[in-house]
Amino acid sequence: MPVMDEFREEREALKHGTLKEKFAYFRDYYKWHLIIAVVVIAFAASLVYQALTRKDTAFYAALVNVFEMTPNEEHARLFAEYAGIDTNKYEIVFDSSLHIDNASMDQETITSTQKLMVYIAAREIDVLMMDGGTLEQYAYNETLLDLREVLSAEQIAAYEPYFYYMDQTVADAISAAQSDPNYDYTTAPSHPDPKKPEEMETPIPVGIYLDNAASFLENNIFLMGDGVISIAATSPNLDTAQQYIDFILQPQAQQ
Repeated sequence: MPVMDEFREEREALKHGTLKEKFAYFRDYYKWHLIIAVVVIAFAASLVYQALTRKDTAFYAALVNVFEMTPNEEHARLFAEYAGIDTNKYEIVFDSSLHIDNASMDQETITSTQKLMVYIAAREIDVLMMDGGTLEQYAYNETLLDLREVLSAEQIAAYEPYFYYMDQTVADAISAAQSDPNYDYTTAPSHPDPKKPEEMETPIPVGIYLDNAASFLENNIFLMGDGVISIAATSPNLDTAQQYIDFILQPQAQQ
């Protein structure tokens, strides 16, 4: 019997069938349509809910090679109070998922490096917090701001003894050399000691050592050396980044 004739006979028989038979027919022929429809509706509702409830980011700190002994939720809450940030409308992010070891260049390093550069380019990150050795590569590729362009005169006076410097003359020399297709990376100019601006031709302060960030260091361990905080050149929240520097470096700010 042709399929369509068989289908018509089933439909005709169903008209005179019991409620149980009609339900069984519906279950057999339409259950997958119903399941798919429910899944699609639920997924669409989830997307709408996320779009309506998503908070703008008031501050984003990228923590590289940092081990959080406990999540920085309380630290974020205290900073929100200090900076007057309404956490019902805005979120504060401390991203400690980044691990970079340029000596090994393992998969985690490659993934973290790519994520960090994408987020910086997308203007997502306000401050970077990492060990000085890892920070060096970012200091010499125009990723970080000159702190003298951001901090107040009072802040510069207070934090200058802890500045992390890069030499713009060396950065320019490296940039010029890299334009040569035959550039040999093994002969690149060495980076001077970031703590000795007197040995640089054009010292630029791009970071602050976190020696005095006692509250932050109680809960966060820099795994590869002394911690440094710097401001991303693409930071969308410079005023908040400036406030955060005071928050972690001035003990009275967290009282």
